[in-house]
Amino acid sequence: MVNELIVPYENPRLVKFLRADSNASIDRDGSSIYVSTGTEEFIQLIIKNGDTPDLPGISLTLIPIEDLEPQHILLQPVGGAFGTEKEDRGNSLGSANYEDMLREVVREAARDQIPNGYTKDPTWSGSRIQVGSVVGEPSQRLIGNNLVVEYFLLKNIGATQVELVEPNFKHEGVRAIAFINDVLLAPGQATRMVWVKDR
Repeated sequence: MVNELIVPYENPRLVKFLRADSNASIDRDGSSIYVSTGTEEFIQLIIKNGDTPDLPGISLTLIPIEDLEPQHILLQPVGGAFGTEKEDRGNSLGSANYEDMLREVVREAARDQIPNGYTKDPTWSGSRIQVGSVVGEPSQRLIGNNLVVEYFLLKNIGATQVELVEPNFKHEGVRAIAFINDVLLAPGQATRMVWVKDR
């Protein structure tokens, strides 16, 4: 399986340790490195910042495990912080101000602004969600390096008023939820919801 390694370098440089007859695959696209171990027992990489090659980099050893799904792995140097090279407010899971970053992403999304570091996903159709008498139709998705923001139009299709509560909409990987405009929905009333979740 192909694994995605996300590094804090705009111009990563790879030092690979592979046998000449290895069928492992290692490719780079921007700040992401895609690795398939093939039949190797392990793969060792050193990933350096191509703009400052004299500084220490990241040493990484990948050991394949059978039946493990592809991984999206955020790497950062020991003692460093992801995103120090470039402003990455909407994507830094390693940020010291993690909660502030999430609040800012949700705030900008609620204002119909695209948070810094995110782009629209034109191919996303999403899945309909339902919590009791509240139905959510997906409307759009924004993609960051490590997180996505997904928008839903929630509608109360029941006969009684409903109060929207964040834990009722919690799913695996969801890190923040916000209801925009209303949290009390009368029968037939609709409002918007955004959530931020792992990519």
